[in-house]
Amino acid sequence: MAKTAKKATRKTTATKKTAKAANASRSARTSTLSRTAKARKSTASAAPAARKARKVARREWTRDDVRELKSLAKQRTPVAKIAKALKRTPGATAAKAFKLGVSLDTRR
Repeated sequence: MAKTAKKATRKTTATKKTAKAANASRSARTSTLSRTAKARKSTASAAPAARKARKVARREWTRDDVRELKSLAKQRTPVAKIAKALKRTPGATAAKAFKLGVSLDTRR
């Protein structure tokens, strides 16, 4: 009976050792995670100040621009071509046409 008790004790000590090793690796992982989380927080707070704000270049719509937009829309020119001719983005061109009530529908 003493032999079985020794074997049981060996098994429990082996189990304890593996449990300790698992706990050690888990704590090492959590400390690494907390370090990376701290690093992220410190860089996240510093990032907006370090980043330079880009100024958005906006141009007013002149009478000539509006006139050309209307004439090209009448000819059923695609939005991309109108935008290129006016040196504006397709979104800005479409928005201005909508505001003016000009249809940019190119289907026939």
